[in-house]
Amino acid sequence: MRTLPRRRRTRYTCRRYRIPLTALCLAAGFLLLHHAGFSSGLEQALAQLGIGIYQTFAPEDPLPDLPATDSPTLSLPGFSVDDLFSAIEPDDSDGGNVQIPVPPTSGSTGGNALPVTLTGGGNSYDPGRVYIKNLTNYTIDTGALLRAKNPVSIKKSKPDLPQVLIIHTHGTEAFTPDGADTYTPSGSYRTLDSNQNMLRIGEEVAALLNSRGIGTVHSTALHDYPAYNGAYNRSLADIKAWLKKYPSIKLVIDLHRDALMDGDTVYKTVAPLEGKSCAQLMLVTGTDGGSLSHPNWKKNAAFQVQLHHKLNTAYPGIMRPMSFRAGRYNQHMTTGSMLVEVGTCGNTLQEALTAARIFADSLADMLLA
Repeated sequence: MRTLPRRRRTRYTCRRYRIPLTALCLAAGFLLLHHAGFSSGLEQALAQLGIGIYQTFAPEDPLPDLPATDSPTLSLPGFSVDDLFSAIEPDDSDGGNVQIPVPPTSGSTGGNALPVTLTGGGNSYDPGRVYIKNLTNYTIDTGALLRAKNPVSIKKSKPDLPQVLIIHTHGTEAFTPDGADTYTPSGSYRTLDSNQNMLRIGEEVAALLNSRGIGTVHSTALHDYPAYNGAYNRSLADIKAWLKKYPSIKLVIDLHRDALMDGDTVYKTVAPLEGKSCAQLMLVTGTDGGSLSHPNWKKNAAFQVQLHHKLNTAYPGIMRPMSFRAGRYNQHMTTGSMLVEVGTCGNTLQEALTAARIFADSLADMLLA
């Protein structure tokens, strides 16, 4: 009888994998700490060295070619130029840790940007008044949102009982230098100069709302400096602190400016308003389409659709199509919270200020109606 040789027992050991496994465990631990908000110091240190966390995993959408046109101003009903060139804002589904692409130049002079008027695109309701660019998996019933009851109730209040908070997740965002509006850049179309960045826009909106009897406070914290990554985590902490200090706050407005570009070409949005040099506005509507809870997003959406309609009715063409997205952008903190894009990096500060004043005045009319 033939005896089969005994199979040698194989001993599995992690010795050869010890270093990779250790690195993997450290990386996993860092990810957990970062998601919990404990790595801002390391994050800022890396930022000083020009190293952005998670940049390797940042999604990049391919940019189609610009449609041929002989007109210096593009008015493209049916879709939006921002579908082609907009630097998509990172949402907070991963803590906001996505590096946004920026224009390749800084310090250019006003007038070099190509003007565009963004009209139409995606789902529409009441043509010319409300347009939607839906980047979620939800079906958006714009008509139903427009007919819904306004979920935000605000009455005139004293300054010590503010009902509106203005913040800036990306406060260093700035515009194209023009005339007396110049600045020392801290990055491409970014500056620490509060008279030239988004803090100046927030100051204007807050002053107008306060003049209308709507108590408004303005956070001047720069959440995107020195580190851009994690800005939404830091602005969320800022919102929570303000709400704790002033429980009377009912509405949070996060003011941004967008970036539209194609290679070396920078675009600015132009609202077709007679006698006014004005940038366009865009409302970014957060949902619960990502991994984070946002149970009242439909109420926020109703408020924003109605505000969009009001602005575009009184000032036709001032609004770019609304952008519905899967991230919540900290809009879960109060009913009616919104993210507003005021112009683009190609606009001048004065064009953005004109749009901001129109926005604030129309918002006040709606809140006090």
